[in-house]
Amino acid sequence: MTTASQTRSRSPARVITVAVLVIIAILAIVAGVLYLTEPAKSLPSVLGTITSPASRADGHRDARGGVSLAVGVILLVAAIFIGRGGRAAAR
Repeated sequence: MTTASQTRSRSPARVITVAVLVIIAILAIVAGVLYLTEPAKSLPSVLGTITSPASRADGHRDARGGVSLAVGVILLVAAIFIGRGGRAAAR
């Protein structure tokens, strides 16, 4: 494999895209875990704290947690495909 083909497969734009996708994926997974484990009244304000009515404040946000986890996994898979795209084509 030549140096030119190695350079093309690891372009700065591709590296930045993969890094951004991984960071967003990790944040989405962390938010999903928080949604599933913490009661709505204990969530950080960024995730939408519910203080009333009491019936909603004591529950968990299962739908948001599931969607957040799914988005995180999808973004990680996308980052893997983008990161490996150049090397698979060079073989």
